[in-house]
Amino acid sequence: FQRNFLAIYLIMMAADWLQGPYVYRLYSYYGFSRQDNGVLFIVGFGSSLVFGTWSGPLADRYGRKLCCILYGITYILSCLTKFVNDYNVLMIGRLLGGFATSILWSAFESWMVSEHVSRGFDPSLIGGTFSLMITLNGIVAITSGFLAEYVVAYFGDHPVAPFGLSALFLAVGSVLIFVQWTENYGDRSGDMVQKMKESFRIVKEDRSIFLVGFQQAVFEGAMYTFVFMWSPALEPSADDAANGAPPIPYGIIFGCFMVACSLGSTIFGLTEKLAPMPVIMRSVFMLATASMAIPIVSESRAVRMAAFVLFEGCVGMFWPSIGTLRSVYLPESHRATIINLFRIPLNIIVCLVLYFQGGMTVSTVFIICTSFHVVAVLAAAQLAKGYKDPSQVRKDDTSPTAASHH
Repeated sequence: FQRNFLAIYLIMMAADWLQGPYVYRLYSYYGFSRQDNGVLFIVGFGSSLVFGTWSGPLADRYGRKLCCILYGITYILSCLTKFVNDYNVLMIGRLLGGFATSILWSAFESWMVSEHVSRGFDPSLIGGTFSLMITLNGIVAITSGFLAEYVVAYFGDHPVAPFGLSALFLAVGSVLIFVQWTENYGDRSGDMVQKMKESFRIVKEDRSIFLVGFQQAVFEGAMYTFVFMWSPALEPSADDAANGAPPIPYGIIFGCFMVACSLGSTIFGLTEKLAPMPVIMRSVFMLATASMAIPIVSESRAVRMAAFVLFEGCVGMFWPSIGTLRSVYLPESHRATIINLFRIPLNIIVCLVLYFQGGMTVSTVFIICTSFHVVAVLAAAQLAKGYKDPSQVRKDDTSPTAASHH
C-alpha cells in the first residue's frame, strides 16, 4: 500500500516540480513585467481561495480517488495554456492551476491517511510515511529540476518545454490512480455547503485544531511568498548585469533547495521521537524566522542563497511535522475539507502580499515573511501546552471531535 501510494504520488509531484523553476521565467520570456507576473500569481492563489476551498468537501463527499484524477486532468489543461503567449489564456491557466494544487495538497494526503487507518496500520506510523513522502519528494524535485533544465536546452532554450513534459507525467499518474487505487470517502451525509459549515464549527470549537491550521496558514503564507520572491532576490542588479554578471541558474538553484528540503525531512525522521511535535515545530519556525531575516540585512547574493537553503531545510521539516499533527487532530469524516479551510487564510495572505509587492522593496517583503514566522512560533508554543502523542489516536474514531484534545 505504502509503496503503491508513494510511487503514484511522486509521479504527480514530479509533474508539479517540473513547472516550478520556470513559471516566473516563462512569463518573463513572454515579455511580462514583475507586476504582471504578480497578478498572474495572485490569480492562481485567488483561484485556490475561491474554487479550491470546495475541493475538500468534494473529495470527502464524492471520493478522494476521484479528486486525485481530477487534479491530473485539470493540471494538464493548465499546462496546455502555457503554450499560448496571451495574458488572458495564461490567466485561465492560473485559475485551473490554483484549483488543481488545492486538490494536490489535500486529497492525496486524505486518501493515504484513510487507507492507512482502514487497513489497520498503527496511526503512530503515519509520521514515517509523511517523512518518506517529503524525503523522496525532494529527490524527485531535484531530478525534475535538472530534467526541466535539460528539456529547456533541448528545445532551444524555450521555457515552455517543461510544461509539456509535466502534462505527460500527469496523464500517466491519472491512469495509474484510476487502475490501482480503491476509493475512500469522508462523511457523505449532507451536501457540500453543510459539510463546510460543520468543518467551520469543528475548527471554531476545538482550539487545538485551530492552532494546527493557524500554524499552517502563516508558515505556508510566508513560504509561498518566498517562492515568488527568491528569484528577484537573487537576480543580479542592473549594474551587475551591465558589467557581465551571469544570469542565475534557475534549475540548479531549485535543485539545491530540494536537497536542503530532503535533508530537513531526513532530520525530522531522526528527531520526531525526541520531543513533542509542537516543540519540534517551534524550533523549525525559529530557524525559519532567522533565515528570512537575513535578506533584510544583507544584499549579498551568496549570503541570501545560504539563507534560502536554510529555509528550505525548515520546509523539509515542516511538511512531515504538520502532516503528523493533522493526522492526530483532524477528524477523518471532514479531513480534506478542514485541510482546505486552513488554506483560506493562507491564500488571502499570499494574494495581499503579491498584490502590494510591486510597490515594496525585496527587503520589505522579507520583513513580512519574518513576522509571519514569529507568529507561527507563538502558535506552536500554545499547542505544545496540550499535545497528545499520535499513538493515542483511536483507529476507529471518526467523530468530529474525536481527534481533538481537551
